Amino acid sequence: MSRVRCLCVPGLLLSLIAALPVAAQFPAVPLATFTGTVHDMDGKTLTVEDADAKSLHFFCTHRTRYFDGSKRIKGSDIKPGARVSVESKPARDGELEAVNVRLEHPKSP
Repeated sequence: MSRVRCLCVPGLLLSLIAALPVAAQFPAVPLATFTGTVHDMDGKTLTVEDADAKSLHFFCTHRTRYFDGSKRIKGSDIKPGARVSVESKPARDGELEAVNVRLEHPKSP
């Protein structure tokens, strides 16, 4: 048993060290935030119209999170006409992946 443990620890350390250059090649990209009005939401894609009447298309995955304030909600709670902010990152194919979608509520005076 101790011999197996002695062989596993150096192997684990070697694999972690080998993974470091790979992580350096793909640095974390900061999320871009877009705000606008939902034009369409079908569960896999979200189309938002920004203040310049430009349509922005995002794809949603099982990792996309949806919020109303600090409360998590379902993607199906996002309806056309709702004002949202979308935190996104570029995918390898250049499309925008929605990471966080937050419902925006008008501020009361």
